Amino acid sequence: MEPQQYIRLSALNDMIHDTISSRFEGQRFWVLADITNHSFKADKKIHYFELVEKAQNGNAITAKMMGKSWGGGAIRIEEFEKNTGQTFTNNLHVLVQVSVDYHPLYGLSVSVLDIDSNFMLGILEQQRNATLERLVRENEYIQKEGDGYSTYNSRLQLPVVIQRIAVISSSSSAGNEDFRHTMQHNNFGYVFQIDDYYTVVQGDNNAKLFLNKLIEIYNTGIAYDAVVINRGGGSQSDFLIFDNYNIGRAVAKFPIPVITGIGHQKNVSITDLMAHTNTKTPTKAAEFIIAHNRSFELEIFSLQQNIIIKSQKLFHVHYKELSELKNDITRYTKELIQMHGEELTRTNHRIISNAKSVLYEHQKRLILTVHQLAQSPKMLIQQNKNDLVNIKNSIKNTASEYLRHEKLTLDYHQKSIQMMSPNNILRKGYAIVKVNEKIISSAENIEAGQEIEVILKDAKLKSTVKEKIQYDGRETDL
Repeated sequence: MEPQQYIRLSALNDMIHDTISSRFEGQRFWVLADITNHSFKADKKIHYFELVEKAQNGNAITAKMMGKSWGGGAIRIEEFEKNTGQTFTNNLHVLVQVSVDYHPLYGLSVSVLDIDSNFMLGILEQQRNATLERLVRENEYIQKEGDGYSTYNSRLQLPVVIQRIAVISSSSSAGNEDFRHTMQHNNFGYVFQIDDYYTVVQGDNNAKLFLNKLIEIYNTGIAYDAVVINRGGGSQSDFLIFDNYNIGRAVAKFPIPVITGIGHQKNVSITDLMAHTNTKTPTKAAEFIIAHNRSFELEIFSLQQNIIIKSQKLFHVHYKELSELKNDITRYTKELIQMHGEELTRTNHRIISNAKSVLYEHQKRLILTVHQLAQSPKMLIQQNKNDLVNIKNSIKNTASEYLRHEKLTLDYHQKSIQMMSPNNILRKGYAIVKVNEKIISSAENIEAGQEIEVILKDAKLKSTVKEKIQYDGRETDL
C-alpha cells in the first residue's frame, strides 16, 4: 500500500486564509445578530464576543461567529454607548458592520467596524411604546390623554402640606443624598420625616425587588403624604427597570402620590409617566416638595393679611358709629336740660310776679284804712281798733296762707318737673321711642319691618318692628 499524500495543517490554514482573503478582501457586510460571551480589555480597548442568530420561534441558536473590535471599531462602539445610553454587552440585538477575517491560530471571525445607534434606539423605543400600549389596554385606571397619561395615582390630590415621605432608592445613591440634603437644609426651616426603603434601582431583572418595596410601603399602614423614587444618573440600560410593565402598573394604581426624581435627562421613563409628578433629578424632586409647601404657607400669609385688613376696616366702621352715637346722646341731653331749665325760669318769674300783685293789693287796702282812721273820731278809732287788729291778723294769716299755698304750688311744679324729667321716666321702666331721630307717642305711622330706636335708662336699642298690635289703652296687663 502506497503512503497517502498529506500536507501540514499550517499549509491547509494558509490555503483557507488565501481563499477567504481572496473572496472577502475589501468587502463590508451589515449583519443583524445578538451579542453573547462579551468581554472587554480596557487596557487595549479590545472587545471580544460572539455574534449569534436565534430561531424566530425560540432561543435555539442557528448561526454563530467569533467577533472582535478594536481601533476604529472600538471607537464606534464607544460612540454607540454615548448616543443610546446602552452599554455594549451581552443579549443586545444589534446591527453591525463587519469584515471577514481568518487567522491560522484563531480561525474564522469577523471584525466589527461600525454599529448602528439608530437601530438600537428604535428597538428600545418600540419596546417602550409596546409597554405603554399594553398598560392602557389592560388597565382601566390608565388612560392616554394627548401626549401624556392619566392614572389613578396622577389623579390623587396632594396633601396641602407634605411632611412624611417614603423614599425608594439605592443605599449608595448620591442622588438620594442630594435629595436629603436639599430637604433638610431648605431656606424656610421646614421639617420633614423621611423614611428610606433601600433596594436595587437599575436593571430590568431587579423589577421584582423594586415592586416588593412598594408593597412594603403600603403594608406599613403609615399615612405617608408622598412616595419619592430617587436615582442618580447612569446609562440607558440602567434605567430599563423604570420602563418595566409591572412597575409602571404598580405606580399607576398606587394609593399614595408618587413623585419621581430618577435623574434621566434625555427621556421620560414609563414610571415617570405613570406617577403623580415627575422631576428630572432627586434634587428637583426635593425642590418641588419644598415649593409645594411654600405655596401653602404663602396662601396662609395672604389669608392672615386679609383678616387683619378686614378687621381694621370693621373696627373703624363701628368706632365711627359709636362716636356718632356718643355725640348724639350728649347733644340730646343738653337740649333736654336747656328746655326744662327755661321752663323752670318762667315758672319762677310767674310766682314772683303773682306774689308782688297780692302784696300790692293788701298795701292799697291798708292805706285806705289808715286814711279812714285819720278822719274818724277817737271813738271810731277805738271802735275800729278791734277791726284793725282783726284786719291785721287777717292780712297776716292771709299772707301766710297765700305764701304757704304758693310754696306748695311751687313744690308741686318742681316735683312735676322732676317727674316729667326723661331720666326719671326712663328709671321707672318706661322707654322713649324714636323714628327717624324724632320722638313719637303714637304707633299710627309705624309699620312692621320699620327700624326704630328704643332709649332705656342705660342703653339705646336699634330694633326692627316685627309685628304691630293695636292697643286701646284700657288694658291693665302692663
